[in-house]
Amino acid sequence: MRERRTSLDSPEAPRRGFLAQLATAAVALAAGGLVRPSRAIADAVPNDRRDARARSDTTAPARGPWDLSWVERLTAQHRQVFDSPAIADGEALGKAGLYLEGFHQVYGTSDADVNVVIVIRHHAIPMALGDDIWARYDFVADHTKLKDPTTGKKAKRNPFVGVKSDDKYALVDETSSLDALIKRGVIVLCCNLALGGFAAELADDAKQRVDSVSAEVKRSLVPGVIVVPSGVFGVARAEEAGCHYLGLA
Repeated sequence: MRERRTSLDSPEAPRRGFLAQLATAAVALAAGGLVRPSRAIADAVPNDRRDARARSDTTAPARGPWDLSWVERLTAQHRQVFDSPAIADGEALGKAGLYLEGFHQVYGTSDADVNVVIVIRHHAIPMALGDDIWARYDFVADHTKLKDPTTGKKAKRNPFVGVKSDDKYALVDETSSLDALIKRGVIVLCCNLALGGFAAELADDAKQRVDSVSAEVKRSLVPGVIVVPSGVFGVARAEEAGCHYLGLA
């Protein structure tokens, strides 16, 4: 007797099963998008299209005084955000420099081929402040315990700006100083909440009005540093724009 085929044995079964899965996925998406597309389907969409869609679909147009033009600069194939909640001897700056150099050595990229974002927040705020604040308020150097990169004495200027190759006490090299990285196209974000908190500490120590010190601190930011509502926002928005995350101490 000839063996009877079941429907599972039929050569048409895999095709029908595949079509049924697609129909089920379409119904689920139409019902509210509660089911994610399979990895295979997601991977079929080119990376540049997925990234562009992610950047355009995440938020409504920005409101208020916040400058979000930096998000539109995140278009390179390689994108990284370094989260710096502490100064940690400028580790975020050094790591950013190593990241750029690594891609240059391995892939022959230029600085323009790689996107780097550094988020300065929490206890790292003094890194973003200009020399005038460091010179005027002893509290900054006393608080950070940092030394002048050239003399090794108590810092009266930002030790992460204007670093020279022969600076004996520098914590970062001249290509990874804050101003050098900004010139190389690195995006540096500063947490507004932490900036206000540090200004309040300065005002309390100097027995001055908080509002006047806060305004002075904001004016003194290293040129090119961009203020965002919070460091958490800066990190999250960079990730939404396709940056991989690396947290530092």
